[in-house]
Amino acid sequence: MESSMKPLTSDIGLYFKSFKLFLERSTEHQCMEKFIDENLPDVVTSIGKKGAPCLNVLGVGSGSDLVAEKSQGLNISFTWNQMRSEEYEKQNKERKESRKFDFIHMIQMLYYVESVPDTIKYFHSLLETNGKLLIIQSSDDGGWQALWEKAGSRFPTKIDFPGVRKVLDEMRVKYQKYELPSDMDITECFIEGNENGERLLDFLTEVADFMKTAPPDLKAEMLRYLRHPECSREENGKIMFNNDLHFIMVDK
Repeated sequence: MESSMKPLTSDIGLYFKSFKLFLERSTEHQCMEKFIDENLPDVVTSIGKKGAPCLNVLGVGSGSDLVAEKSQGLNISFTWNQMRSEEYEKQNKERKESRKFDFIHMIQMLYYVESVPDTIKYFHSLLETNGKLLIIQSSDDGGWQALWEKAGSRFPTKIDFPGVRKVLDEMRVKYQKYELPSDMDITECFIEGNENGERLLDFLTEVADFMKTAPPDLKAEMLRYLRHPECSREENGKIMFNNDLHFIMVDK
């Protein structure tokens, strides 16, 4: 990692600007809304104990997201925990708490955990009988994984793209995988001096002010990688980054 580069999270204001722009330029939330509208209701009605007045739901790494918003009217109560997943596990073990949940969702967070297998196994163990664990992450063959496999070692934030299905197969649990297409318009990243493009590059690299702090060779590599077919496609004069998502629903 080049010493002049800092993680994007070191500048919260810049992070939120970059994240907001990502949401505006990508179809990620529309993709999640499609899954929630079309698939989640059937899942919700299939879980929980018969006659139970409500469902216990745990959101891991997601905050008050679309799952909560779209679940209104379905008699679901949420428990939010503002801490890292490892801290939550440690706290529960220290307190000898063993609360179970009917539905646990882990949205775009497994890249940052200390151990993907241990994290999945722990939260899966918190499921009630007939419960479900939802894991949402970037597609294995999407642009994020291709980009970070090529250049991630030079960025200050370390992200691992987890082999979730391999872990689940080794656990011998049943699961369903849904693949939903999503993309992000990164055309502005290739316009020199364009502020929106610079913020998108910050988000893609998780580097604060990437274009101002990254060495010239890395900036050139990034722009070249982003145009590669493994990451993006050109469509109607625009460069569209592959932001495809996997939704994995795991049975207890």
